[in-house]
Amino acid sequence: MSLSEFPSEAPRSRGDGPASGAGEARSWLNGEAFQNFARSPSAAIGLPGGKRVTLATDRVRAKPALTPTLSGTLGQNAIGLGVWGLAAPKSVNRFLGMNANPQVVQLVFGAREMATGLRLVSDPTCTTALWARVAGDVFDIAVLRSLDKPENPQRKNVRLALGVVAAVTALDVLAAWRMSTVKRTCE
Repeated sequence: MSLSEFPSEAPRSRGDGPASGAGEARSWLNGEAFQNFARSPSAAIGLPGGKRVTLATDRVRAKPALTPTLSGTLGQNAIGLGVWGLAAPKSVNRFLGMNANPQVVQLVFGAREMATGLRLVSDPTCTTALWARVAGDVFDIAVLRSLDKPENPQRKNVRLALGVVAAVTALDVLAAWRMSTVKRTCE
């Protein structure tokens, strides 16, 4: 049964007074009103007593279904990496076999990941943050490729990180591309 097939409720009377709006259905989920709401980002609905209320939806969250969820998840992942880079930069150096200044690691990796992650968690439809993540991924891949040398004692970790960053980059590009092509009907 579709929403447009729901039977309309009969009007109810209150107390001993006459039924308000006699003969009029109280449900707005039937007929043409619902169909118009499904096609439009907003709809005006008549209420008993002659009052009207306007409901609005954001089609950005309705149309690409999976993409905002994916973007939010990528943002949460970025926050986790950002916390690691900000709180334990020496651990990042040890894990990857880098000799970078811990403050540089905090700024270049931790703060960058934290900023894009917080932006995506607050608004998973933000294409600017998604493309910033893609640019950051390209930078990360370049750094990791430079660390993938036989003399690096943590080469296995670097290759693991390269694989993970490559997979996340593919997801970042997919999410950024899909959110960039969505037509916003509500701002």
